[in-house]
Amino acid sequence: MIASSTLGRIGKAWVPGLLFVSGATSLVYQLVWSKHLANLLGNSGQAHAIVLATFMGGLALGAYVFGRTADRVKSPLFLYGALELGIALYALAFDPVLHLLELAFLAVAPGLGEGARLAAKLGLASVSLVIPTMLMGGTLPALVRHFAQTLGSVRRELSRLYAINSLGAALGVFVAGVFLVPRAGLKGSAAVAILLNLAVAGAAMIAARRKPRAEAPAEDSESGAEAIYPAIAVRAALFGVAVSGFTSMLYEVLWIRLLAIVMGGSTYAFTLILTAFILGIGLGSFWLMRRKESQDALWLFGRLQIALVVAVAIALPLYVRLPHLFYVAQYGLNRSPMTWPWYQGVVFFFCCLVLLLPTFFMGAAFPAAARVATSKVAELGRQLGGVYLWNTLGTILGAAAGGLWLMPALGMEGSFALGLLCNLVAGGWALSVAPRADESRVRAMAPMALGLIAVVALVGTWGWSGYVANGAMFRSRGAPYASFEQQRKVVEADQVLFHDDDTFATVLVAAHEGGHHKFMKINGKVDASNGADIDTQILAGHFGVLFHPREVKNVLLIGAGAAVTAGSLLSHPIERLDLVEISPAVIEGARFFGEDNHHALDDPRTHVHIEDAKTFMALSKTKYDLVVSVPSNPWVAGVSGLFTQDFFQHVSKHMADDGILVQWIHTYDSSEPLVKLVLRTMRDTFPDSTTWLGPHDLAMVASKRPLAFDFGVIAERMRREKAAEDLARCEVRDLFTLLAKQVHSPARQKEFAGEGPLNTDDRNSLEYDSARAFFLRADYVPVKDSRRSPEADPELLIHRYIAERAPSSQEVGNLFRQLSKYHAVNDPLVRSVAERWRQLDPTGEGSAFALGRLALAQKDLHLAESLLAPLARNLQAPPEVLTAYLQVSTERVWAERSIFHPVDLALAREVAGRAWRFKADPKVASALGDYCKAVSREECPSEATAVPVAPVAPVAPVAPAAPVAGPSGP
Repeated sequence: MIASSTLGRIGKAWVPGLLFVSGATSLVYQLVWSKHLANLLGNSGQAHAIVLATFMGGLALGAYVFGRTADRVKSPLFLYGALELGIALYALAFDPVLHLLELAFLAVAPGLGEGARLAAKLGLASVSLVIPTMLMGGTLPALVRHFAQTLGSVRRELSRLYAINSLGAALGVFVAGVFLVPRAGLKGSAAVAILLNLAVAGAAMIAARRKPRAEAPAEDSESGAEAIYPAIAVRAALFGVAVSGFTSMLYEVLWIRLLAIVMGGSTYAFTLILTAFILGIGLGSFWLMRRKESQDALWLFGRLQIALVVAVAIALPLYVRLPHLFYVAQYGLNRSPMTWPWYQGVVFFFCCLVLLLPTFFMGAAFPAAARVATSKVAELGRQLGGVYLWNTLGTILGAAAGGLWLMPALGMEGSFALGLLCNLVAGGWALSVAPRADESRVRAMAPMALGLIAVVALVGTWGWSGYVANGAMFRSRGAPYASFEQQRKVVEADQVLFHDDDTFATVLVAAHEGGHHKFMKINGKVDASNGADIDTQILAGHFGVLFHPREVKNVLLIGAGAAVTAGSLLSHPIERLDLVEISPAVIEGARFFGEDNHHALDDPRTHVHIEDAKTFMALSKTKYDLVVSVPSNPWVAGVSGLFTQDFFQHVSKHMADDGILVQWIHTYDSSEPLVKLVLRTMRDTFPDSTTWLGPHDLAMVASKRPLAFDFGVIAERMRREKAAEDLARCEVRDLFTLLAKQVHSPARQKEFAGEGPLNTDDRNSLEYDSARAFFLRADYVPVKDSRRSPEADPELLIHRYIAERAPSSQEVGNLFRQLSKYHAVNDPLVRSVAERWRQLDPTGEGSAFALGRLALAQKDLHLAESLLAPLARNLQAPPEVLTAYLQVSTERVWAERSIFHPVDLALAREVAGRAWRFKADPKVASALGDYCKAVSREECPSEATAVPVAPVAPVAPVAPAAPVAGPSGP
């Protein structure tokens, strides 16, 4: 008896630990299998919703089926071990099973419509996950049944085991997302989970054989003290757990979107959001386990639902402040590898700030309702399985409807309101039927009033989501605003043109600077604009068409953005453009850039496909002459899949033999090893590749066989009327300027990429390492730009061009305009081009002004003064010349003037007098203000001393340049 009793106490202590481990492995599997299915089904919002709903559905079915089995078997603990063994064995076979299902899906999907294809995805996910998730779903009912001795112990053990399982799941998702998958890959992570599953299964089955479980008495004094609820109360509880499951998944979708906007949508952020979500549920269950059984469980469930409503509603004013608070919290961190864990700590703190309290109430609500529905120990498994079934039916509906329909239909705020109303109804019903003899019905329903007030308060804060979508600051670099009100004033000064939530993203299009500068934010991140980054968007659409060995007919464009690249492609006589974009809201937002993208979406040659790029290519039978891939940054969760070896192999299969791939990648907020990783991975499939653009964005022009660049053909294609007009927008007006955008020849690119690992779907290190690089925020990653040492790379195309024909001063001037528009003023490359222009045009005003302004920016004051003074003496000099000369004079005063070395300001005084007439120009006004601060009052101009001037024409550098010229002239 002593040995048996001791063994029982030991079992009660360590057997729940097995459930903790299996909870952790379940989340490792969910993460790994979700990524595998995302690679197959796509990283779309639909795919995520389908996988989540399927996973939860399998858990419910397993709880229902194996809950009944647990009532009949002699040893529920042995059943638990067998279930864990089955999970491990299926995980071993998951890859070949998924491969067979993939072949089946690809065989039937091309002939299906959009709705039928969605059903096929659901079927594939269901078949691949139903077996292991059913086995997982049966583990908790089996262990609860193992520990059930009395009805009272059942209800306590349910809370305890549910808490242990949830806390294990929280640890599992954290370890998998932060450490395991980044280091071991998907297959390695699954192998670790399999080993743990086998260990758990073995321990449980051995323990079950050593100590068979004794049959529990049907009733005893403890169980007799427990309330047996009437049928109406049980129905209210089952309805409540269904509603709780629905709203929990709906809120999860909403909170993930909200926090992704606030903190950036990296895979680490998603991991920490899920960790905080599950942690809150586990803590709520743990609290309920520790709570005395002195209150009616249904009444408690109702109050927990009302508490959830209040917790969410009162947090909404906080949501508006989250972008400001988050930026203030992380601003003080030194951006170094040592502080990366601290930054993750800040992210996790904000996840807990938003999620912990409401998920705490969720975690306590489920076992509270389950207590109501469990009335007989002998039928515990069946009843608990039924509770799980109802809960998970709601969960499936919340995961599917929340991600697929409610978010697009109601938006973020409307979806929150719907969830709160559902919780209010569930809580109200529970309170109305709870058998509380010690309270009047009116008093028992009093919490409903608080819930109603909270919902009314929610309506009073309507409109906050639009501010959050535009107010995200996670990419900001300067000091935070002094207060939230100051930031809000600046953000609300933008004119919002479009704002929409879809299954994949929250998209906002806004304008500032009087409406001239438009930008598109996707989940809080600017992904397109008609500002400084339009150079990249335009040229990405021209490179492939201009350099192709023949006329391009069929083009695949991956990523819409503002559709500027699509418009540039359509400026050439292509026949068909397949535009693949994962977010429908992005397409709608791009329509607000109609003037910038030449209304590309309305062009009959454009065919828009709302789909993940991998899925689209897997189902497409078209062979493309050109593929242009311009996705978002790879640190955004899911995007790095468009930079893997598997993706480039997909592209290769859908390209003509002489096809070209134009692949974009950024160098800002990145690192040299990551840029090399992308280049190596791409070159593994497309060995002939050159690098173009700069300074912060790169475009690789790649093919499977060497390209022959025909300058005459390229120049002829550039002369096409629409193409020439489009290229002129980014100051590319001749072939010389275009060729000067080349950064690497094939040999130099290969040398820079070096040897090393590739980025694959299984070991997607780019997804994780790019998030760290984004935190470090390098302004510029050196890529060994061959233009900065041209004698070392004779294979640059511009060498060939110069060898055939020396560039004219006009061509060099055009190149200067292009480089100076997009490069920093202290870039030596820009300075060298300006000096070359001056050499070719020693008397030109344009070359003098260009070099003089650069010399000023680089503090070469004597050179700047010598070049700008002759221009400033011209009485018809335009405001930009006067401004530049005043700036030179101001700098000379501060740098050179002293009582021992006076500076001659005669010309400066005259220029200031003439400039005063242009004081309405902000730049002129600023230059005059700085000048007056540096000189005496007598030298500062006034209206009385101002020199009248006649209207003037702009200075030569901004005059229209010559038309596109080829190697033999215009």
